[in-house]
Amino acid sequence: MKKAETYFGFSTFYLFGFSLILVSTLIPIIEKSYHIDHSLIGLAFSVGSIAFFFSSIIFGYILEKYNMYYTIIFTLLLFIIGNFFLFSMTGYIHLLLGIFLTNFAGGGLELSIPFLIGLSQEEKKSKTLNLLHSAFALGAVSSPIVSSLILRYTNQWKLPFLITIILNIVPFILFSLSKHDISKKHTEYLANPHKKESKFIITKTLIILTLSLGIYVAYEMNFTSWLATFLYEYRGFKVSDAAMYPSFLWIGLFLGRTLLSHMPEKYGYKNWLVIAVLMSLIFSTFTVFLGKTLLLSLIGTLLTGIGYATTYPTIQALLIEKFKNNKGFALSFASASTSVISAIGSSSVGYIGKLFGIFFGLLFLIGLNFIEFLLIFRIEKQ
Repeated sequence: MKKAETYFGFSTFYLFGFSLILVSTLIPIIEKSYHIDHSLIGLAFSVGSIAFFFSSIIFGYILEKYNMYYTIIFTLLLFIIGNFFLFSMTGYIHLLLGIFLTNFAGGGLELSIPFLIGLSQEEKKSKTLNLLHSAFALGAVSSPIVSSLILRYTNQWKLPFLITIILNIVPFILFSLSKHDISKKHTEYLANPHKKESKFIITKTLIILTLSLGIYVAYEMNFTSWLATFLYEYRGFKVSDAAMYPSFLWIGLFLGRTLLSHMPEKYGYKNWLVIAVLMSLIFSTFTVFLGKTLLLSLIGTLLTGIGYATTYPTIQALLIEKFKNNKGFALSFASASTSVISAIGSSSVGYIGKLFGIFFGLLFLIGLNFIEFLLIFRIEKQ
């Protein structure tokens, strides 16, 4: 990838990570401000997953048929509008609209950038995706820190959404510098005679990869979303302290994706997935059961992030590698299916948390992690 394209990918993933985690870190404040409970927050996250689902279907088709440049411009505009709804939020409806639009835009970006990587390079796709996802992790690290500082020193808790809107200028500028090169690569891909002869078929491999990806997203994003609430309600930490802990998780994700980005190519995608998913299972279990102090929770959360780090981009790299002539459709199918699984996971955690307490909600996520560990053994080696 050229420098402008690479910087665009990094800045976009950074902002998506920053925005996506903001609501999670502010759950206690949002619930108190608008008199809503865990089940409604879980429903809101499910709405985001539904938006991601429809976005994945729509943009996957568009990338296989129409101009990539205007597709990405549209998603960036939707992203700004969604954050504006969150910044101007006065009630639950605004929260739903903001989450829906930011996730819908995120679905388009989540497909477009890996798609672009598939067009731009032949080797080390997993390493590139890991590094790009490290930018997402860096944004997710920054988000809770900003939220915590604002909660500690001001009463303007919606200010981070305005920061996101302003920072979105950066990917707009960088993307405009890459317009010609991106359009050229996409046109060549659409005109490829091998692509025209190849039909997209749902195979056993695609189903296993999709289930693995969906279960991962369900437990990772919900662990992130509910961690601050778990530490506040179950562990009794202060709100300002609890709000910091998603940052430690994403510091682990950032470090893992940066330092371990070469491991999938070194050991093979499947072999490395077995190691990574096992690490995440062990470390998340430690955090939930033994993280009884600030320090132990910090260590467990950081290690859980490292365990989570490389799973998603490695599975994405497998999809791009195995479906060379139908990248858009394969990514679309996987992302859409992932959204359904994630929506079920979000609603389940919220509902379980309301009935039995948030501790049991996190136990449910550990169970999903274990199911994925069993599932990845069915993935065929590349």
